[in-house]
Amino acid sequence: SPRSSALWVLAPVAMWRGAVARARPRGVDGFFMCGRRSSLTARGAASCVHGAPIAAPGARAAPVVASRVPKRNKRPTFLPQEHVVPAHVAVPAEIRRPSYALSPSGKPRALAQEEYAEVKSERQIEQMRGACGLAADALALACEVAREGVTTDEVDRVVAEFLIARGGYPAGINYHGFPRGLCASPNEVVLHGIPNTRPLESGDIVNFDVTVYYDGAFGDCSAMVCVGDVDDDALRLVDAVRRCLLEAVALVGPGVKLNAVGDFCTRFAKEQGFSVVAEFCGHFIGSEMHMRPNVVHVPNGNDLELRPGNTFTIEPILIEGDSAELVGPLDDGWTYVSKSGGWSAQWEHTLLVTKHGAEVLTTTR
Repeated sequence: SPRSSALWVLAPVAMWRGAVARARPRGVDGFFMCGRRSSLTARGAASCVHGAPIAAPGARAAPVVASRVPKRNKRPTFLPQEHVVPAHVAVPAEIRRPSYALSPSGKPRALAQEEYAEVKSERQIEQMRGACGLAADALALACEVAREGVTTDEVDRVVAEFLIARGGYPAGINYHGFPRGLCASPNEVVLHGIPNTRPLESGDIVNFDVTVYYDGAFGDCSAMVCVGDVDDDALRLVDAVRRCLLEAVALVGPGVKLNAVGDFCTRFAKEQGFSVVAEFCGHFIGSEMHMRPNVVHVPNGNDLELRPGNTFTIEPILIEGDSAELVGPLDDGWTYVSKSGGWSAQWEHTLLVTKHGAEVLTTTR
C-alpha cells in the first residue's frame, strides 16, 4: 500500500529516478489509492484512512436518492497559460516500438477484418500477460509517486524511465500525436489530460492512465489517486467507479453479451447518483492499443457473445451530477472537461475471457 504520510511530496524525486531500474512498486490490483493511506487485502476487504469504509467487490452500497454537483473552493486545473508541457522522455532506439511511434501522424496501422473480436492464441496471451503486468507495475509506481507538491510531469517521467528500463515503450508517446507517455486527469478533467508542471494539491483526485507496448503487445490500465485531504463527495465518487469496474468485471465470461457491460455501468452509476460518459469507451486490445469492437459503458446494440481468448478493457468514467456532457478537446487538442464542472473518476483493467469467467491481466507482478 502507499506510504502513509500525506506530506511525503517526493522531495527526493531524483532518488526515484535513480532507483526506477531496481524498484519494485507496490500493487494497485483494483485497489483504492489514496494520497494519505489506504489498504485492500487479497480477500477484498478495504478501508481508507479517512474513515469511510470501501465496499468489497460485489457489495452494493445503498442507492443515492438524488444527483448533485458539489460546490468546491478550488480553481480549474486546466490552466495552460500557467502550466507548461515539457518534452517527453527520450526513448532509446533499441526499445521495440509500436506501429505509430515513428509515424508523422502518429496513426497506428489499419486493422484487418479478422482482428475484430480476435480470439488470442496461447502465445498472444502470454505476450499480453507480460505487457499488462508491466503496465500494472508502472501504474502502481505512478500512484505511489503522486503526492501533494509533485507535478504530473514528474510522475510521467518516473513512469517512462521505469518502463524503458524494462524494455517497454510508454505507449502514449506519439499516439495520434499525444505528447507524453501517460494521461493524467485531475478533478474536472475527464480524460486525456497531458502531464504538465502543475503541482498536485491537497484535495485533488487524479486519474493516471498507463499503457505500455512490450514484446509485441499492449497493456492498458488506470487508477485514481486521492491527494491529501479529499472531501467526502470526491471519495465517494472514486470508490463508486472502482466498484463499478470490479462488478462489471465479475459479469464477464464466455457467452455473455458485450453490451451487458454498458447496461450494468449505467444502472450502477444511476443508483449511486452519478452519470456515465458515453463518448469514450473501453476497447479490445492486443497487438494494437485500440482494437475492435469498442466496449461501451452505456446501453448499446452490440450483443457480441464473448469467447475465451478475447482481451479487452473496461474503463468506466463517472461524473458527479446527472449530466455527463463534456467540453473538448480544449486548446491543447486533447483535454476534455465536464461541462457541469463536476469532478470525474475512472478506473480501468485489461481482461482475458477464460472458459469460466474473466482474468484481470493488469495485476502487479
